[in-house]
Amino acid sequence: MQVSVVPIAELEPHHISRWDELMRDNGVLDNPFLRPECAQWVGTVLPNIEVAVLSEDQKTVGFFPYERTAGDVAVPLMRSLTDLHAVIIRPETDFDAGQLVKACGLRAWQYDHHVASQKQFEAWHCYVDPSYYMDLSNGFEAYGNQRKEAGSSFLRNTGRKQRKLEREIGPLRFEAHSADPAAFHSLCEWKAAQLVRLGYSDMFQLNWVNDLLEAMKTVNQPSFKPLMSVLYAGDTMVAAQLGAASPTAASSWIPTFNFEYARYSPGTILQIEMARWAAEQGIQRIDLGRGENQMKLCLASASFDVAIGSVDHRILHRTLTRSYYGLRNLVHASPLKKISKTAMRRVKALVGR
Repeated sequence: MQVSVVPIAELEPHHISRWDELMRDNGVLDNPFLRPECAQWVGTVLPNIEVAVLSEDQKTVGFFPYERTAGDVAVPLMRSLTDLHAVIIRPETDFDAGQLVKACGLRAWQYDHHVASQKQFEAWHCYVDPSYYMDLSNGFEAYGNQRKEAGSSFLRNTGRKQRKLEREIGPLRFEAHSADPAAFHSLCEWKAAQLVRLGYSDMFQLNWVNDLLEAMKTVNQPSFKPLMSVLYAGDTMVAAQLGAASPTAASSWIPTFNFEYARYSPGTILQIEMARWAAEQGIQRIDLGRGENQMKLCLASASFDVAIGSVDHRILHRTLTRSYYGLRNLVHASPLKKISKTAMRRVKALVGR
């Protein structure tokens, strides 16, 4: 297999066409954040976005997009904001993950949402997590029936909260995409407060995050459409979600809600309205992402595995990373998990992933 590295700005139309072809009917790769247009958008903000073009017998068989950072270490396109990453390739096409990284002139590829079904990376995984999705392939009504058959009363309970919200605050209005700057500002403000409440740092303090989100407002292609979805009760905005959609799939990327109305579960109501709208557009699935919470577990039709790990040719760093994740797995099994996780975030910073 031959590998050539191309800066994202130099990707040719025939590359885009072939990328699209490889994603078509390719199961778990059907995600807007794996689209070539997503890589191009990120490349307008972050300077070192590259794509490895994989070829066999003079035919392009795959693409591997990444950001090259200091020390020739590759990270996912959207860094800590990543939702999913993978080599864009047919499942039957084989390759060696370690050799691919070397052929790109990289010393390491660090990943935390890599499609785990790509077994070429399996030896480099530290652990895997489920990533959840809503299956809308047979329409919204079939989705709701499937959740009822699975024994979930979540949709019924959410409907009760929705009616209560309408009675006490005002009639609901859902917008699949809003260009209102005030709505976008509220989303950022609410999400920042939510992250701080959960003990995480405020990502909106990072210039590149704000630049990336601003640049997203200018993107509008059929194959990659940003969606700033909003839910109002009367004149009050109660929930918002920034995501993206392709013709067949959508991703719930940055969801949040107005904390004053938390008792009504407005974020869940918005997600259900989003699913109803998406099914009407012919969208077959909504990715809810990695990480467990009550909403995901109740709304999800199923899940697929994503992997956390590092294809690292630096022996010492690889050893430190493995040790960190071994300790991390012990922490997550500990009855003192909440306290221990705070300490683990400090250890992670020292390891330097």
